[in-house]
Amino acid sequence: MRKFVLMVAAALGLVALFGGAAMGVSITVWHSMTTTQQDLLEEITEDFRRAYPGIEVELVYAGGYVDTMEKALTAHAAGAGPHVLQLEQTRSAVFYYSGALLSIDEFIDGPDGIDLSDFSPTMLGAVTYDGKLYGLPYNVSTPLLYYNRGLFLESGLSGDAPRTTQELFEFARKITRDTDGDGNPDIYGFDFYEWGWLFEAWIGRRGGRVLNDDLTAFTFNSQEAVEIMEFAQEMVNQHQVARAPGNYSQFWNGTLAMRELSTASLANNIRSAAEHGMDMAVAPLVCDVECYAPIGGGNFFLMNTGTREQQEAAWKYLRFITNTENLARFSAGSGYMAGRRSAFEHPILLEKFLEQPEFRVTYEQMDTAYPRPKVPFWQSDVAPLLTGFFRVQFAENGNVRQYLDQAVEKANQRLMEWRSELGL
Repeated sequence: MRKFVLMVAAALGLVALFGGAAMGVSITVWHSMTTTQQDLLEEITEDFRRAYPGIEVELVYAGGYVDTMEKALTAHAAGAGPHVLQLEQTRSAVFYYSGALLSIDEFIDGPDGIDLSDFSPTMLGAVTYDGKLYGLPYNVSTPLLYYNRGLFLESGLSGDAPRTTQELFEFARKITRDTDGDGNPDIYGFDFYEWGWLFEAWIGRRGGRVLNDDLTAFTFNSQEAVEIMEFAQEMVNQHQVARAPGNYSQFWNGTLAMRELSTASLANNIRSAAEHGMDMAVAPLVCDVECYAPIGGGNFFLMNTGTREQQEAAWKYLRFITNTENLARFSAGSGYMAGRRSAFEHPILLEKFLEQPEFRVTYEQMDTAYPRPKVPFWQSDVAPLLTGFFRVQFAENGNVRQYLDQAVEKANQRLMEWRSELGL
């Protein structure tokens, strides 16, 4: 009998050692990572399996961000959704307002909790709804300014990046030139390739916002927004120092000096610069009345599904992949930002910073990075208005204020309908 008791105690000790999960608990994790990012996530997940043998994890590539969202909504409605889900920054609201997300507050405050003060508050804001947390930052990105330092030096500039919107314009003007004498520039200082999150960056740095904090009005027709959008329009159509739309190949063939692209492009761009023999540099986004960088990429959320044991196992998985070392590993290998301050002070990332200092640049704007609009119809109903604005603003050289006024009117009508549906 004593031997049996000792065997039971040993078994219970192993369960405690490996996370307290009952043997045989299975969870499903859906993600949208590809190539190198997917390999990293699979490696980290395999480490989790070894650390928690009582939890079986099925890691599923569910497609791109849009496909993953649509599949997850359908699966959740049928009661067959994943337990952990990766979502792009603007696509979690539809899950929250449909009751599909599970708050992680009780896990954070429980015996297996974490210290939230280690995370960037603004990045936590992207996974917070009505004061509660539903996920944690993972593959986070911000736009950066990529520039051809060689073109800067050829144009009489120092090689340092512009720091303000006005300097961006002045640098672009010095760089832009007509090399074949046909009256049209052949080398441009800057390009606007699309709006989307860069629209938020541009009006944000002027002090404008696309949506107010209490979700009662879209505001991207403010005086600040109109002023900065007219400034951008003049860069293209009046001063002809920028192109819209631009072309990525122009950057690599040396006829475009500056582009705003995601942190997630960093690793590939460093490789491409080496292949093209380009002296490429990276800098934070320029500032205006303030500095402003929209938060891109995605986050992992817990879904309101499964048994209590599965939810606890899902939390353990989320906690594991977002711990200091694993975030540092993922960030160093992918180019995405780590949302924990301790992660970018970890030896893995510090070594990466020494090897490629460009990887540190994105962290310079961590405290001025802001969540994107968190309404479920942003991508379906509002983002297309900005796509249309891009054409009117640049190709048609149309009336900026008139278009933005009309777009905000349409957006606010949709917002009012949505709030009414929710009884707000």
